[in-house]
Amino acid sequence: MRRKKMSNLKKVLLTFFLLVLIWIFIFYLYTTYKNIEIDESNYIAEKTQSTIEEQTVEKVQENSQNIADMIEETTEKIVGISKLKNTGSSILNSSDESQLGLGTGIIISENGYILSNEHVTGKKYSKCYVTLENGNNYEGKVVWSDKEIDLSITKIEAKNLKYVSLGDSDKVRVGEIVYAIRKSDRI
Repeated sequence: MRRKKMSNLKKVLLTFFLLVLIWIFIFYLYTTYKNIEIDESNYIAEKTQSTIEEQTVEKVQENSQNIADMIEETTEKIVGISKLKNTGSSILNSSDESQLGLGTGIIISENGYILSNEHVTGKKYSKCYVTLENGNNYEGKVVWSDKEIDLSITKIEAKNLKYVSLGDSDKVRVGEIVYAIRKSDRI
């Protein structure tokens, strides 16, 4: 019986000791954190630009349709460019790649100015051959080129062409979606 009393006394003392420790811990937390000031202005949630509009299936479909329309409209204004005139069906040629100059450009005016790369069209005053989306072929003359920035402007003798409107590069932001459009293999 004495062992039982001793065992019960140990349990009571252990329980009391644990309760005191818990109380001391709670008191410590209370005194430590009661003086912390919380500035509510630091915790105001604001909508960012990307979350202002709610995304719905209809809006996604509308955006997709707008992008498809824009790409389709722009594709008409892309041209194929070659330094070699298409005079036959042979793909064998003794020219090296720099002489072939195969690539694309974009029409930038209704009277036949085309923006492309200098490595595609060649240097100023050189000739190249331009194929429009409708299949019409023209001989082009490079009227301006800059090897450092790899750009050139070529002129073809054509009128009333559909052309792209160039944007403002100062308004371009990192992270914006861009689309690359390439002329089909029909050059």
